[in-house]
Amino acid sequence: MVDWGDQAGYKLGCGEWFDLYLGYGKVLSCRLELGMDWYIITGHHEVRFYLKQNETYQIGL
Repeated sequence: MVDWGDQAGYKLGCGEWFDLYLGYGKVLSCRLELGMDWYIITGHHEVRFYLKQNETYQIGL
């Protein structure tokens, strides 16, 4: 779920691309997917990273 403050949230779905902000000016372009849990895929080799449940991430759409 993307939260835009006072506005209604936007639900991300499988296959959507976004930029994940890692801090210190680092940005990771990735795609969201769902297996047993939500994970992202990034890079030419399609490296997978699972997202932590109940964690908040800063992204750019």
